[in-house]
Amino acid sequence: MPPKGDLPRSEFPSLVQICRGGFHMKRRIVRMVGVLCVVHSLLISGVAGQVVKSEIRAKEIIEGVVVEADSGIPLPGAQVLLVEPGRVVMTDSEGRFVFSGIATTDLTLCVHLSGYSSYHRKLGENQSLTVELQAARFEDEISVTGSPFAINPLEVSQQVEIVSGDEAKREGTASLGEALKGVAGVDNISTGAALGTPVIRGLSENRVRILNDGIGLNHQQFSWRHSPNVEAGLARNIEVVRGPASVLYGPDAMGGVINVIQAPLLVTQPGERVLRGEVAAGWGSNADEFTGRAEAEGAFSNVGWNVGLVRRDSGDFETPDGPLENTDFEQTNGNVTVGLSGSWGTGRVRWNHWELDTGFFRPTDFRLTLDDDLFSADVYLPTSIGDVEILLGRQTNIRKAFPVQLSGRPAVDLRLVTETVRVGFHHRQVGVFRGRLAVELLGMENTPRALGILVPEYTSNGLALMVFEEGRFFPSEDQALDRLILSFGARWDDSELRVPAEAVDDFPDGFKQDYSAVTGSFGAVWRVTEVVSLAANIGKGWRPPNAFELFADGIHNGVAAVQIGNPDLVEESNLNREISLRLATDALRGSMTAYRTDFDDFIYIGDTGESLGNLPIFDYRQADAVIQGLEVAIDGSASSWLSIGATYAWIETENRETRTRLPQQPANRLTIRARAEMMGLGLLQLPFVGLEARFVGSQDVSGPDEPFGVATDSYTVVDLLAGFEMHAGSATWGLDLTVRNLFDEAYTDFLYSYKAVAQNPSRDVRLVGRVRF
Repeated sequence: MPPKGDLPRSEFPSLVQICRGGFHMKRRIVRMVGVLCVVHSLLISGVAGQVVKSEIRAKEIIEGVVVEADSGIPLPGAQVLLVEPGRVVMTDSEGRFVFSGIATTDLTLCVHLSGYSSYHRKLGENQSLTVELQAARFEDEISVTGSPFAINPLEVSQQVEIVSGDEAKREGTASLGEALKGVAGVDNISTGAALGTPVIRGLSENRVRILNDGIGLNHQQFSWRHSPNVEAGLARNIEVVRGPASVLYGPDAMGGVINVIQAPLLVTQPGERVLRGEVAAGWGSNADEFTGRAEAEGAFSNVGWNVGLVRRDSGDFETPDGPLENTDFEQTNGNVTVGLSGSWGTGRVRWNHWELDTGFFRPTDFRLTLDDDLFSADVYLPTSIGDVEILLGRQTNIRKAFPVQLSGRPAVDLRLVTETVRVGFHHRQVGVFRGRLAVELLGMENTPRALGILVPEYTSNGLALMVFEEGRFFPSEDQALDRLILSFGARWDDSELRVPAEAVDDFPDGFKQDYSAVTGSFGAVWRVTEVVSLAANIGKGWRPPNAFELFADGIHNGVAAVQIGNPDLVEESNLNREISLRLATDALRGSMTAYRTDFDDFIYIGDTGESLGNLPIFDYRQADAVIQGLEVAIDGSASSWLSIGATYAWIETENRETRTRLPQQPANRLTIRARAEMMGLGLLQLPFVGLEARFVGSQDVSGPDEPFGVATDSYTVVDLLAGFEMHAGSATWGLDLTVRNLFDEAYTDFLYSYKAVAQNPSRDVRLVGRVRF
């Protein structure tokens, strides 16, 4: 039997053990959990009798009609979404919709139809609705990531961008970093088409939290080449929160959050069935890349489901200097979701799979395989005084690296298991305030299964408590909006990292370290008018050093370097201040955000100037730092058929110890785009053609200690986009053309991981054909 308080190496706490306190954490944590359990039990016992009250059951039917505002003509095919339970119906041929068997205590209703402005409202006592949609170029979306509540992005104190999943589907994008290239303040560390790591305001890896529909993902994100293992081509939307969001999403969110949101589940009337789907095939000329995608969704009464599958097969990609050998890849990703809804609430179970087999140009003949599975279940239980949310998740991530010298044997074989339990309670509005209380437990176990030990065996267990409140003041005369919105939140995190003695040198009894922090945020939004808002936010973030930063010791084949950890690293924290001006009309969208983030004990990797053979030696170090910048985005209609837009991002960083820039920082970037689009042209529906030009500045290395320090020149790249749809019976056919690097510009981006040995890819003509039924 192991000593008291030690976790046997062969054991990893299951979800049941987590809930029972199997983490063996400090006594004060157990006491706090006990108090929470008592409070939660009292709350549920008081609420349980409320669930069956007629005041809830009387509102189980939500019905209405969607019409064009100017003509009153019914609009069929509009998507009507209830945000909180995540259920959706489509309007029929007469524009009507009905939700039945749905508990309707405090829901947000959203209506979307291409070519019209979106409709959003909180449901009140009258559940019979006439929804009028105005013809418009822009569709509004409700954010579910920047706040615990479904909320208009104009009313979020932090800057939030919502990217439609259709963009990734139409362009055949293979990586999350590439899918977000159009967002101001977001850059991409590219290692070929299949691997792209998003960078938010100069931060990436363990400082940007990646979510799969609200569940935090861990994919060994300790290196800039370790891209998120999530499929952007199956997303409904991708939300990006810029700046610290540690209060809502924990330590890894100190730089921002990216939430890949799946499609909501369909529901039908009792006894009715519905089935919809889309099949697509694509080809890219640069690497002779073939892509296939199939999605289907359906419902029978209150049971909904959806499935998706993406397959990609690509050769080596081309540069102006010729092909980069060994950059081919094969990728297979998919998801399955099944859900049930009723007057009691909603629940769903999900399986997401992501796998990749790819090679690197450098090191020579190096191969990498990635395999990721996420199983999750969540339940939404509305009551008369608030909503209870329960989430369970288990993710298994396997990373194998095959250098050529080992003749097919892996030098790295890592198996990382992450288990998550989250219980949250959203209380109804009390006076002017509404809020959320949540407790989250997180367990991770990393098991190296190869002879080469790049990352040691470790377990990490954590507990978090979070509270968030929002208050609304000074309603307008017509009650259409609240002029002032104040929000504040606090979170306490406590985690414990354990590394066994045989996995690390210099620690005969093994390594055991507790990390804890309190983070907070305060935000204010002033609705100047219905279409203009001014927002300000102060947020504190933090993260503990990860096991790789502490104990890396050896050759990292995927980076072609020797990396050395630093066991003396301490927690890193930051304080962010930002202010934003936002505009949203039917014809114009825009925002301007200025921010400054100060870091205490910023963790970074530097070049020691030494080498092992031909491999440079890098080590981890800490220093205070500052990052500040400006982000501007604007889109508008120049006419009924022409829209223009631009984004600009300027960033400045400083290492307070060396008085130089921080390493791996993006260059300043201006993007200008124009798009011509019509409702119809002969047999073609929604035909469009667009151009996008990116003007990227030059960038110098931060100093002699910057890894792979290569300066890059400024460059300009132009992309072409075009497409249309055609209706044939009950099916809709579509064809999309994307030409990346239209003029075949030879250039090198500063964040391109091959910049020391090769240029970025040359022209790539991509065609995607699709049929929706």
